[in-house]
Amino acid sequence: MEDRQIIELFWQRDKEAVREVERSYAFLLRHIAQNITFSLEDAEECVNDTYLRLWNNIPPERPVSLRNYAARITRNLAIDVYRKNHAKGRDCEITLITEEIDNMFGKADCQYDSVELKETINTFLGKLDRKNRVLFVRRYWQAESIQELAKQFHMRESAVKMRLSRIREKFRKYLEKDVEA
Repeated sequence: MEDRQIIELFWQRDKEAVREVERSYAFLLRHIAQNITFSLEDAEECVNDTYLRLWNNIPPERPVSLRNYAARITRNLAIDVYRKNHAKGRDCEITLITEEIDNMFGKADCQYDSVELKETINTFLGKLDRKNRVLFVRRYWQAESIQELAKQFHMRESAVKMRLSRIREKFRKYLEKDVEA
């Protein structure tokens, strides 16, 4: 069946439209999704979600090329799944970083507006040696994991954790001293 006929079935709200898309494009859509997600299960989910999106989007949409339209939907869904799956590993890390930052600021965070805080952080960073400054920035601004930092700096993970702990403590004391002044 041709694309325009399948699109017409969608406009008539005929469920046969979904079956026709599956017959015509399932292999292509699965291939696209699997190349992005690297997972057959995730690829199948993306393809099924594509069928649902097609059903919900046509009408009002009337794509010129159903094949390209379905492929674009699948690709976007697969990219979303990929990002979600790869963010999972960082969720724990991001939560930990957030907690470390909260503990670093203690009661001083409400004493600053954003401009003052930026100046205070920059002044503090200027007082650190290069290695500590780079570790601090990469951990708390670039959200790099302890493992990544250890590898980059040729250190043991425990040494990176200890060094960051000491920098956080210095920063907390620096903030408290600045608030009192």
